[in-house]
Amino acid sequence: MFTIAEALLLLATDDEKGTQVNGADSIEYGLTGAILSELTLMERIELQEDKVVVVDRTPTEVPYFETVLDEMEKAKKPEKIEYWMDRLPFKMHNIKKEIIQSLVDKGILKEESKKFLFVFKWKHHPEADGRAEEEIRNRLQRIVFKDETPDPLAGILLNLIKICNLTAEVFGEEKQETAEKRIEKIAAESEYDVAINKSIEEMEAAIMIATTTAISVTVLNNTMPPNN
Repeated sequence: MFTIAEALLLLATDDEKGTQVNGADSIEYGLTGAILSELTLMERIELQEDKVVVVDRTPTEVPYFETVLDEMEKAKKPEKIEYWMDRLPFKMHNIKKEIIQSLVDKGILKEESKKFLFVFKWKHHPEADGRAEEEIRNRLQRIVFKDETPDPLAGILLNLIKICNLTAEVFGEEKQETAEKRIEKIAAESEYDVAINKSIEEMEAAIMIATTTAISVTVLNNTMPPNN
């Protein structure tokens, strides 16, 4: 069983190199959106007067969920979703380590060390067991191209795949345009929303808008020529 963040990170990781695949735009924002979305579905956080409020602090047994909830509780007052989409990605280095460690503990990734110039050492995480990612990809293929009904987790994952520019990576370049249109259609017509209450629907919409905006601004800033 995977969280949305684990599935997203797994899809954004090169199986052999253990590094982020080319073209994955601002995965930190995608992971932030994934975590906030799942905490919303778990009814641990909710929107109250446009502010994110922690409403259930029962331990989740997921380290990076606890990290995010702790961060929210340390805030002096409830903040809007845009605040957390700005703040949490800058703490994503450590949160990302916790997500990777979870995948290592599950036997999906393995940790290896490499040296550069025999001095500088860094860790990377190639795939140890490809069956889990293959099942995730196969299920997404069935949802997008064979009309299998997505549950809320799969629906959110598909949206984040598109937002993070991972559609070609997951579905292939030749199917990218078709897949993105299908993902938009699935999001617009999804029937799983009836299974969650209005508050969760509003929170999900806010998270997706904030994630899209944050990534768009980051990509724009990275592509603008420097001022002379």
